[in-house]
Amino acid sequence: MKHWKWPLVWLAQWASMFAVGFAVAAADLFGAVVYGALSWGGMPLAGLVSAYRATRRGLLNYAAWLAPPIAMGLAHLILWSYPPAPGPVLFCALISLVGAAAGEVANQRDAGKKE
Repeated sequence: MKHWKWPLVWLAQWASMFAVGFAVAAADLFGAVVYGALSWGGMPLAGLVSAYRATRRGLLNYAAWLAPPIAMGLAHLILWSYPPAPGPVLFCALISLVGAAAGEVANQRDAGKKE
């Protein structure tokens, strides 16, 4: 697996999470059901995948989980001038943390196979 330099990985993660965060915040225009589904399901899933991939590509797992929940909150704040409900943001943080941990475990397994 090709390892990018970590600043580039982190920048790509932040950019992608802001894009998803703005899409989730904009989904409020389509009603509470769509917004709720994306807030509680879509963004945490994107955070899980993003944190896992960023960790696998060389970003420290302790930093990889930060971008999804922060981007979710900031995108909502920028678009609507008020923060989102804390529940989905905290859930996104938890799920992103799981993704980063899974990426670190996969990295350690790969390192163990090389030795």
